[in-house]
Amino acid sequence: MSKSERFPSYASCVANALSASRQPLSVDALLAKVASQRPLGKSARSAVYRAINQLFQAVPVAPGRYGWLSHLLANTWYRHTLNNDELRRGFLLLDELEHIAFFPQFFQAYRPDDRVLTVELWGGPTVQAVAAIEHKTWSLRLGSDFVAWIEEQGGQSRDDIIIGVVDSIAGHYTMRLQPSESRDEQAIQHRNIQLALLAEEIVAEDRRTRLAMPTWELAARLIGRGCYSDPTPPDDLHYVLQEYSMLRLTQDMGYTLDLSGLEEDRDFREVAPNSAGRLPGVTYSRQPAEENLETDEDWIAAVDALEDLVDELDSDFQDYRDFQDEAQADADTCPVYEEYVSNFHAARRPGVPLSHEDYHLLEAELETLISLEYEFGRLLPEQQQRKEELANRLFIDPESLMNADWDYPDYPDYPDDDESPFWKN
Repeated sequence: MSKSERFPSYASCVANALSASRQPLSVDALLAKVASQRPLGKSARSAVYRAINQLFQAVPVAPGRYGWLSHLLANTWYRHTLNNDELRRGFLLLDELEHIAFFPQFFQAYRPDDRVLTVELWGGPTVQAVAAIEHKTWSLRLGSDFVAWIEEQGGQSRDDIIIGVVDSIAGHYTMRLQPSESRDEQAIQHRNIQLALLAEEIVAEDRRTRLAMPTWELAARLIGRGCYSDPTPPDDLHYVLQEYSMLRLTQDMGYTLDLSGLEEDRDFREVAPNSAGRLPGVTYSRQPAEENLETDEDWIAAVDALEDLVDELDSDFQDYRDFQDEAQADADTCPVYEEYVSNFHAARRPGVPLSHEDYHLLEAELETLISLEYEFGRLLPEQQQRKEELANRLFIDPESLMNADWDYPDYPDYPDDDESPFWKN
C-alpha cells in the first residue's frame, strides 16, 4: 500500500488546517499542522506550496502567510449598481468578485452551490437567497420581498446596493440601499485608486507561467489583502480595473499588467474622473463643474484639492515604481525554487543548481509523468525510470503529487455557451 493510500494528501491536510483556523497561518505553522496528520517527506515544504496552489480558498494575505477565504470574507463590503431588470425581478447579477463573496467554494470545482443564504435588508425584512442563472450569468435570487423593499426605499436603477458579509460560512449577509445622489464621490474615487494599485501589485507579483491571472483568483487575493475591509467599498471591479489601472483583460480569461503606457496612465490618474461607479458604456448627465465654481475662492479651493490629489498619487506611483524594481530583482526565484536550491547545496552535489526556468521545465515533466500514472495506473519501464530520475534530481517526493487534483483546470472548458453561465462586464 502506497503512502498516498495510507495517509491524507498534503492538499487535504492544508485545507483542514486553514479552514479550522480563523487567523492566517505561516508556512511553518502549516507544516506543523500537516505533520500532525501524516508523515512529512523530504520535500514537505514544496508539497505544502503545491497544495496551496491547488486550493482556491487558500489565499495569500502576506509573504509566507495564508488564510482561508471563507474566514477572510468576514466584515467585508461590496458595491453593486442596480439595473432595471434586477429591480423588477428581484435578483442581482454577479460578477466574479460578488460570486466569491456569496459562494466562496464555487471556484474550487466550478460546481453549482445549493446552499440557502440569509440576507438582512436594512430597514426591511430578512430574506432567503439562492444561486440562480439569469441571462446566462450567475446571479443571486432574492425574490419578491427584495423587490418590495426596494420600492419602499424609493430605489431606482443606478442606485447602489452595499453588500456586507457577516459570516460567509453560516451564509449570513446584509444589504443596504445607497441612492446615487448619496454617493461620496471623493471617498469612492480614493477607494477605486487603492483597488487599482493593489490589483497591479498582485498581478505583477504573479510568478506562474500563464496567459493571465484569472479574474476570480485576482478577486480572492484582493480580499485577502484587505481591499474590501473598508465600509466604503470601491466601484465595480471590472470598471475600476479598466478605467483606473494598467491591467488589461486578456481574452476574457484574466488580467495582465501592461506597462507600455505607464506615463500616459499616470497622467490619466492625476485627473481621473469621479466615477459614478457604472459599467463602461453607460453615460450619465452631470452638471459641469465650472458652473458650481462661482467665486475666486471656489476656484482656489478646487485647485488646492486637485493638487492634494496629485501629490498623493505621485507618492503612490513612486511606491509602485519601487515595487516594480524589487519585483524585477526577484523575477528569477520563487519559494519552490529556493527550496530546491537549499536542498541542492545541503546534498553537496557537484556542479551548479538548475536555473529557475530549467527547474520548472523539469518539474512540469515530472508532474506530467505522475498525472499519466494517476490516470492509467502504471507507467512504462522507461517512463518509471525517468520519473525517479527527475524526482531525485529535483528533490521532489512523487507521493506528494499523487493526490493532486488533475480534474480542476485553470480555465474550465464548457462544451456549450448555452449550458455555461459566465460573467460579462
